[in-house]
Amino acid sequence: MIKKLLFVLLVSSTFAQAQVYQTYSMLFVRVEGDQNAFEELQDKYMVRAAQAAVDKGEIAFWAFLRHVNFDYINDENNYNYVFVQSNKDIDALLSDRNKWWTRNDAFFSNEEQAAIEALEEKFTWAADTQMIFVDETSIALGLGTHIQFNFAKPENINAFIEANKNVWRPHFEKIMSEIGMLNWGVGRSLGPWGKDYPTVSTWDMFDSLENLMKYRIGHPLPDSVLEQVARGEAGGPVDWMAQLIFEAKNFAVAAP
Repeated sequence: MIKKLLFVLLVSSTFAQAQVYQTYSMLFVRVEGDQNAFEELQDKYMVRAAQAAVDKGEIAFWAFLRHVNFDYINDENNYNYVFVQSNKDIDALLSDRNKWWTRNDAFFSNEEQAAIEALEEKFTWAADTQMIFVDETSIALGLGTHIQFNFAKPENINAFIEANKNVWRPHFEKIMSEIGMLNWGVGRSLGPWGKDYPTVSTWDMFDSLENLMKYRIGHPLPDSVLEQVARGEAGGPVDWMAQLIFEAKNFAVAAP
């Protein structure tokens, strides 16, 4: 499924569309036990139910992502998966129709329900936490293989968002295809709020892990951007709390 959807161009995914993902939630999950069984459950069954919810207009987008752990150490305090789900607005996010997984009994056959239950016995959903964002500006050329989420607390949230709209968005529009970037955006946190939570999140999605890591190393900025940075137009002081990389496992998207 992911190969079929890898470079799908969404109807709304154009430079003219400022907010591709509208209102979206990020559900971070800690799964213990047989993670292969958990991934099989998502890839074989849950993506079908999520796609049906997209097709019915109950949700706008769904993604299942696995955390990339470079040291290969299993840290029991870390979340190892995240589900990203978007809706057209707050009302849709809070609607019972948004909770498509609560209707799985009606969606799957008895045989499929038995297979799902057998898979669920092999792992434990040990912990989770959810954050909700509103998409302030984004670009979607398609969907890639790896994505970096950057969580931050800028000193001035509005200045940070305006800088991304006026400085960084035009910059990325020009260079995305050159560096393998397929998806980029900035979200403002709607909750939870607190000292341990970010107030904004940005994302950078690429066609390969290699291109994402090259982006992390950095690329030369044009003089026009450097001048904007020098004039203080690039967002001001920012406390970057975390930068996490995830591998895309599966998507449910609207038909083009």
